[in-house]
Amino acid sequence: MRYLKTLAGIALAPAALAAAWATAAALGPALGRVSYTFPFLGGALLCLLLHLTGRGKRLYVAAHELTHALAAVLIGVRVRKISVGRGSGYVLLDSTNAFISLAPYFVPFYTLAVSAAYWTAGRFWDLAPYRPWFLAAAGFTLAFHLLHTADILSGPVQSDLKKAGGPVFSLPLLLLLNCLGLAAALRLLFPELLSFRAYAGRVLQAQAAAYSGLWAAAAYAVNTAKIYIRS
Repeated sequence: MRYLKTLAGIALAPAALAAAWATAAALGPALGRVSYTFPFLGGALLCLLLHLTGRGKRLYVAAHELTHALAAVLIGVRVRKISVGRGSGYVLLDSTNAFISLAPYFVPFYTLAVSAAYWTAGRFWDLAPYRPWFLAAAGFTLAFHLLHTADILSGPVQSDLKKAGGPVFSLPLLLLLNCLGLAAALRLLFPELLSFRAYAGRVLQAQAAAYSGLWAAAAYAVNTAKIYIRS
């Protein structure tokens, strides 16, 4: 099974890289509309500055372990214990799978919490005057998720990735899921700035071009090898 996941990861890698390129190309101009996105970008910049000071690790660990637990509960797996320390933590479960293992790496826990609180409060009160503050909180928490996820994945291979099927399988999948999740979040936050249909079309076009290029390169290599073998 692990070998199949490794092959799947290799096959998925071009799609994930193409999605990352298309996401940057699509979201860059959208976020550049500062008159709309200023609070969001301000929150993200504040998070970056705090991140550079090394703060927030315990908060990230808490979110990481809680996301493991919530993913387990969502699919009916019993959670026995949650432990959160300053630099590490763990969750004891009756069983695990790739979804549970990888959930903290593509689910922005605090962004979902802030959004749920804002939506719930909006059912009872008019929160339109507070929307800029919500956007700032969304930018801060999304940046928090992406920065800490990048940090942890750039270090030693995490046991979560090994449990999910290995880094060759997990990393391309996480890159793809984070790209799609970021685009979906920005579509919900700024529906007037981003067409998800256009974004999806751009991603699919980039992926098709990536695989087409690889196929052409492979065909050229094979044909060149045949010429040398025959000669």
